[in-house]
Amino acid sequence: MSNPPSPPAWTLTEVQELMARPLNDLLYRAHGVHRTHFDPNAIQLSTLLSVKTGGCPEDCHYCPQSLRYTSGVESEPLLPLDEVVSRAKQAQSAGATRFCMGAAYRGPKERDLSKILEYIVAVKALGLETCATLGLLDEDQARRLAEAGLDYYN
Repeated sequence: MSNPPSPPAWTLTEVQELMARPLNDLLYRAHGVHRTHFDPNAIQLSTLLSVKTGGCPEDCHYCPQSLRYTSGVESEPLLPLDEVVSRAKQAQSAGATRFCMGAAYRGPKERDLSKILEYIVAVKALGLETCATLGLLDEDQARRLAEAGLDYYN
């Protein structure tokens, strides 16, 4: 498989034309591009760990972690660093190459972000890709996560 090319410099007209195409045409085109550059049968195993469960102030109707619903999900504080590292090692032993850490927040508070930065550094040291889903971030928080080595943000 070849490495994907650098993204083209799109003109506004080209972007508008692309966006006007039917969704299925776009999916078909994307599938072709993907098959050109990647093994179509390869998958990446990722593991998601809830590092802070429940107690979220948001009102997402689909989510059992919201404070607003009686879902049986108990509110728990951030996991200790050694627990996160242990779970990341288990994931890696099971074949995962990416470890995602999720927290039930509108956005992380400073005291929690500092701990999450430690998680990222420790998980990266294991040789895993890192990703996180922590709610809304400001620019400084995003920069700090990237500097700690975060690979992906959901």
